[in-house]
Amino acid sequence: MTRAIRWVLVLTFFASEASQVAGHEDAPGRVIIRPCSPIEGAPVLGTYGGRTLEELVLVKQAGMNLVITAGPALDPQTPEGKFCLENGIKVMYPLQRYVNLPKLACAIRDTDTVIPLYHRRDRTVPAPGLVQIEEELIRYQESTRTALIGCQRGSDGTRPAAHREGIILFSPEACAREVQAVKESPNLWGWYVLGDSPGDAVSALRALYRTIRRVEGDAGHHPVCAGYGSPGSTCNFAAGVCDIMMLYWYPVGARGYDRAMISREVQWQLTAARARVPGVPFIGVYQAYWHDETTPCPTPQQMREQMEDFVREGACGLIAYTNRLKKPFNGWDQSDSVQMAMRAAHAEIRSMGGLRVSPQPTAIAEARIQPVGVWEAPREIAGLVPAWHVIGPLDDPHGDRLRAVHPPDTVVSLGAAYQGKIGPVQWTLRPSQAGYVGLGELYGGNRTIVNALAYATCTVVSSREQDVQMRFGSDDDAAVFFDRKEVWRHEGQRGAHRDEDIVRVHLKSGATNVLVKVCNRTGQWGFFMRFTDLGGRPLEGLDFAP
Repeated sequence: MTRAIRWVLVLTFFASEASQVAGHEDAPGRVIIRPCSPIEGAPVLGTYGGRTLEELVLVKQAGMNLVITAGPALDPQTPEGKFCLENGIKVMYPLQRYVNLPKLACAIRDTDTVIPLYHRRDRTVPAPGLVQIEEELIRYQESTRTALIGCQRGSDGTRPAAHREGIILFSPEACAREVQAVKESPNLWGWYVLGDSPGDAVSALRALYRTIRRVEGDAGHHPVCAGYGSPGSTCNFAAGVCDIMMLYWYPVGARGYDRAMISREVQWQLTAARARVPGVPFIGVYQAYWHDETTPCPTPQQMREQMEDFVREGACGLIAYTNRLKKPFNGWDQSDSVQMAMRAAHAEIRSMGGLRVSPQPTAIAEARIQPVGVWEAPREIAGLVPAWHVIGPLDDPHGDRLRAVHPPDTVVSLGAAYQGKIGPVQWTLRPSQAGYVGLGELYGGNRTIVNALAYATCTVVSSREQDVQMRFGSDDDAAVFFDRKEVWRHEGQRGAHRDEDIVRVHLKSGATNVLVKVCNRTGQWGFFMRFTDLGGRPLEGLDFAP
C-alpha cells in the first residue's frame, strides 16, 4: 500500500477505549478521522449517482465531495464536469464490469486450446482477443458463448498453467483502453472495481489492479476501491486487489431496524480481511434509501447511527447508498429531515475533523470481537474453522434438497471430479471468511445457485475428549456429519446467521472428520461454523486441516 493512502484514526472519547470494549457505559466523544486519500483535506463524503446537474446540486447541498458515476461529471468540458471542478466534487469511476466477464465452465489443463465457458447471454468477449486467468495470458482466435477457440497458451511471456473451474476471466486490453481514456481527468478521485460479488473474482481483480497501475504509471496513483456487503463477500478480498475496502450493510428492512448490524458485520469482515492485509482501510457505505412502501427510508436518527457506527469501527470515509429505481436517488433527497441530518453530520466532520458518537449500545459492546477504532491485525478468535475443501454447485433439479444423493454422501475423495450444475466440478480448497463460507459469492448468482447443493469437509483435531458447542448457521437446508454420523440437521429456507444453531457435540481425542451438506433453494447461499466451550467462550486447543 502506498504512502498516499495510509491512514490514521485517533480516538478522543471522554471515557477510555477499554471501558467501551468491555461494554461499560461511557460518555459520548468525538472520533477524529484522518482520511485515506482525502479530498481537499476532508474525508470521503459521497454518494452513488451524480449523472445529472440536478443531482450534483443536491450532492453539493448535502456537503458531499464524491460521486460514484460513469456520467459526464468526469469531463470538465460538460456542465456537470465543470460544476464538479468548481465545487470540489470528485468522481469514483466504475470499472466493475471487467470482473463480470464469462467464467470457466470446468477446470482446464495447461495444454488445452479450447477453453469451455459458463454460458450466459450477457457475458461475451470479442474475438480475436486476449484474456487473463490468474498469472497466465491467453490469446484466442474465436469466441462463442460457450468457449474460446484457437487459444495460444502462455502468451506474452507468461507460463501456461492449470486453472480451477469457476474463475472469472479478465480482459486486460479493453480495460487498459478505458483507464487510459479517463485517467487524466482533474475530476477523477479513484476507481470502483467491485460491487456485489460476481463469483470467483480474485484473479480478475488482481489483474484489474495491475492494469490500472501499469496504465497510470508514475504520473498518478488514484485509489482502487472494492465493495463488500455480505458475510461471504470477503472471498474476493486479498493482497493486490484494492487499496480501500468499501463495506456496506443496510440495517433497515421489512423486518425492522437491526441496530447492531453495522458494528457486528464490519468487525467480522475486517477480521477476515486484515488477517490477509493488516491495516487495510475502509469506507462505510450506509443505507439512505428505501425499496418500497413496506421498507421505509431510514429515519434521520437511524441514518446518523449508521454513520456513527461506521466511524466508531474506524471508517476513513462515508458514502450514502441510494436506490435509483424510481426517481433520482430514491432516498435521502426525498426527505427533508434526512437531508438536514446528513448536512449536519457532514458539516461536523468538515469543521471538526470528526464525528461525535453516542455511547455504543450494550448489545454492541457485549458482542464486540475486535477493539473500537483503528487496529492493524485482528485478535485471534479461537475455534473458527479457517478453511474447507468445497465441491459444488451440484444440481438438485427436483427439489429433493438434503434427500438428493451425490457421491460425497457415500465417500469423500478429494481427487475426484463430478458432473456439476454447469460442468465438471472438483474439490477446491477455500478459506473461510472468519468462519463463514459464502457459496453464493464463490459460485455467482442467477440460475447457477438455484436448487443447488454443495459439500464442504475439514478435519478437527482436539487435544482431548470433550463436549463442546458447535455454533452453526446456514442458508438454506443443511446437515452436519462427524465421522459420517449426523449430528445436526436444519430443513427449511432461511438466511445464514452466525451462531444461530447452538448444538452440543462430542469431540473425541484426536481427529474428527467433519462433512457439511448445504442446499440452496434461492437467493443467498452459505454456512457458518465455529466451536466454543459449553459456556459459549472461544475454544482453545483445537487444530484444523486444511
